[in-house]
Order: sequence, then C-alpha cells, then structure tokens
Amino acid sequence: MRYFLAEGWKSTKRNVSLISLGTMAVSIFVLGVFGLILMNLSNVNSNLRSSIEIRVYVEDNLTGQGLGALKQQIESIEGVHRVTYVSKEEGLSRLAKQLGEKAGLVDILGENPLPDTFDVRVFNADSTPDIASRISNLPHIIGVNYGQGFTEKLLSATRFIAVATVVLAVILLGAVMFIVGNTVRLSLVSRAQEIEVMKLVGATDWFIMWPFLIEGMIVGFLGSSLSGICLYVVYRACISRLGLVAPFIPIITETAPVARLCAGLVGLGVLMGVFAGGVFIKKHLEI
Repeated sequence: MRYFLAEGWKSTKRNVSLISLGTMAVSIFVLGVFGLILMNLSNVNSNLRSSIEIRVYVEDNLTGQGLGALKQQIESIEGVHRVTYVSKEEGLSRLAKQLGEKAGLVDILGENPLPDTFDVRVFNADSTPDIASRISNLPHIIGVNYGQGFTEKLLSATRFIAVATVVLAVILLGAVMFIVGNTVRLSLVSRAQEIEVMKLVGATDWFIMWPFLIEGMIVGFLGSSLSGICLYVVYRACISRLGLVAPFIPIITETAPVARLCAGLVGLGVLMGVFAGGVFIKKHLEI
C-alpha cells in the first residue's frame, strides 16, 4: 500500500496540471452552487407552501350551530389539515391592522360588510385547487379564495426550477467525471511501456490499477476541497449582504447545512475520482 500511495502521488504531480485541477474545481464549485440553489429553493418553497391557505366565505344567515356543522364538513374533506373560524368582527379588525395608518377608512363604512369566513390549511399545497373546488360545492358557501392563478403559477415554477437545476447538476457531474478520468488516462498513456513490462513480468491488473485509482482519488480530493472551501466562504459573504438588502427572503443562514454540503462535495469528488479512474483503466487494460 505504501508503494501504491507513493506511485499515485508521484503520478499526480507529474500528470495533473493546474488547468485540469482548476477546471475540475470550477466544475465542482458550480455543482455546489446548484446544490445551494436547490437547498434554498426547497426552503423558500416550503415557506411559501406553508403560507398558502384557502379562505372560505360563508353566508350571513348561517347561525352558530350551522357554522359548526359546516366546519365539520370542511374538516372531513381528505387533505384538509386545519380549519379556523374567523368571525366578521375579527375579519374587520384584521383589515384595520393591514391598512395601518389608513385604518380610519374602516369607520367610514358604517357597518361591517365582511362575511364570516373559515381559514383552511391543507397538508399538500399541490392539492389546494382541488380542495378549494370541493369546498365551493358545499352548501352556504358564497365563495373561496386561495390566490387563484398565482398559486398554480408558483407551484409550477418551483417544480420547473427544481427539475432544471437537477438536470444541469447531472450534466456538470458527468463533466467532472470526464475531466478526472481524462487526467488519469493521460497518466496511463505516459506509462504505457512501464505497464507493459509490469504485465510481462507477471504483475496482476489490480496491482497496476491501484496507483491510478489513488491518483484519481487525490485529484478528486484536491479539486473538490478547493471548490468546497471557496463555496463556503463565498456563500457566507453573499448571505450576509443579501440579509441586509432583502431580509424577507427565507434563505438558509445556518452554518451546518452549508458545511454538510461542502463536505459532501469533497466526498463526491473523491468517489468520482476513483470511479472515473477505474473506468478508464479497465477500458485500456481490457480487464
């Protein structure tokens, strides 16, 4: 093993250029950026989805007993998480708070024009339109509102961005594997005669493969470590600025998730180096 490690390190120093190492580091850095985008997108999506609710407007002539029965009917619909009753008086109080300095406009109305309502939360935001449709068909309901149009666009946009990010990440993953494998392949070509002599004197294929696998591991570790450190530093600098400019965006500010992602990139780089090196070596040694 000492021989394998020494040969792998020697081959790395001889064959790995700053250009190939830098290209790999940049590729893994961009891969990490997409990972952070997915993490923050998931966090934003979770916050937005949790804020989606269905507001159900009820007829004015419905009594307390009728309101209770209607609430039970809504709660019995599959997918409904929580139903909260909001009286017209509470609704008017909320409206006054939302108006802020213009709350005096409420007094001009004279009487309360708002109906009693139910605020409905669902387990799965994707089922919001279907549940809203089913609630609207219940008796004594005069209307439902859940941000029709905007909610559907929001859900479809988050799904599209997530899929596009995953596709691009897979493409970058393939590019990184090609870079590492090509570096190992160049090392293999440069030592073709030496390998041929080793095979003639009885060296097994695994004995020949180990230094190249270690070389791929070293290349993957160096490139991914560099990109992981840069990614962590850049992200911490960016969120501190973004927090001042747009504090309302629910981005990930905790250190632990970002550190885990960077550590995962390092592990991924090592695994890709070993895998890419093994693929290229097997192909050329015809094992």
